[in-house]
Amino acid sequence: MLLDSLAPGAIVRIRSVSAEASIALRLREMGLRPGTLIRLAGRAASGARVVAVGAARIAVDRETSGLIEVEPA
Repeated sequence: MLLDSLAPGAIVRIRSVSAEASIALRLREMGLRPGTLIRLAGRAASGARVVAVGAARIAVDRETSGLIEVEPA
């Protein structure tokens, strides 16, 4: 399943990121890498997903969230 299809509150593990190299690198730098446990904290009005990684909150735009494959935790 993809990150953009989840309901707020879902807790999942990142399985893979199918983005171009520069975007994938930036996501890894922010802590969004395969194996990481995340919680979908909410959705912005623009369609962006707000993801909780530990104590941090990261907004991921709608297009990019469709490139992040996740699995149930």
